[in-house]
Amino acid sequence: MHQFLKDEQGTAAIEYSLFVSLVGLVIVGVIHVLGANLFEVFSSISKELPSLIVTEDLQKS
Repeated sequence: MHQFLKDEQGTAAIEYSLFVSLVGLVIVGVIHVLGANLFEVFSSISKELPSLIVTEDLQKS
């Protein structure tokens, strides 16, 4: 039992898994925050594309 309590091999694996979990949570949080902004940017771009295409076609004629 004493040897089992002194064995620290499992603690490194637990520390790494906690670190990876923390990094994953940070990534999910950043995506959540930036996701709404990116949606707005792509929405505004998609709304403007038809008018840009028509303008370019008229300038070529």
